[in-house]
Amino acid sequence: MFVGESASGNPCGVMELDSWMLDSQLLQLTREAAQPVTSFITQIDGQFHIRWFSLEGEINLCGHGSLGAGAAILSKYKREQVVFQSKYGEVAISKKNDFYVLTLPSWERKACTMPEQTMGLATDVIDVFCTRDLVLVLPSVDSVAKFQPNYDSIKALSHYHALIVTAADGECGYVLRYFAPKIGIPEDFATGSAQCSLAPYWFDKLGASALSARQLSSAGGYLEVERVSDCFIEVFAHARLRS
Repeated sequence: MFVGESASGNPCGVMELDSWMLDSQLLQLTREAAQPVTSFITQIDGQFHIRWFSLEGEINLCGHGSLGAGAAILSKYKREQVVFQSKYGEVAISKKNDFYVLTLPSWERKACTMPEQTMGLATDVIDVFCTRDLVLVLPSVDSVAKFQPNYDSIKALSHYHALIVTAADGECGYVLRYFAPKIGIPEDFATGSAQCSLAPYWFDKLGASALSARQLSSAGGYLEVERVSDCFIEVFAHARLRS
């Protein structure tokens, strides 16, 4: 998911179930699938419901897992759009030309100070804010690429789901890296839900309503984001389906 010409994106497993199974059974299936995230889908009263599991357990809103699940359902049922119901709200996926479009919430950021655990992680932070995640804004693409994570320190950030480092990428884009060791993902390859935090920030900072985003992980991820409203963003990405 979130693949591009020079990015291999982020793999996920997708399983459609007749009904929900025990959490322990879903976790076992996730480990057997051996993907960073596995999305489980079932239909209840004519609606699709979704849950996401990492190798460590159930996780909250997962962008690339939603994109993969949406691509699979659109292909299987010959649909143009699907809306998944989840514990964390609705997630809509549609097909537009060569892109899959993922509609996600736009999270309001809050000002915060650098937690003590992050003081030694980066010395060149130019801004910091928090949503579900803690976000450190660095001065350049190079500083994001060279960022050295300390996973023990990141795990100690008990109030946050993950740590994101980001920087502007010219006037029409941004880069990021995403670290979530608490849920068994030390560094994610490509993270859709990170844009819920980052896109609104960079829309405001760069004075744009459409931007490109590159994730500087070992696999690399690429996507495009657009502002829909103060409450929602759209993420445009490619997906490759495999049986």
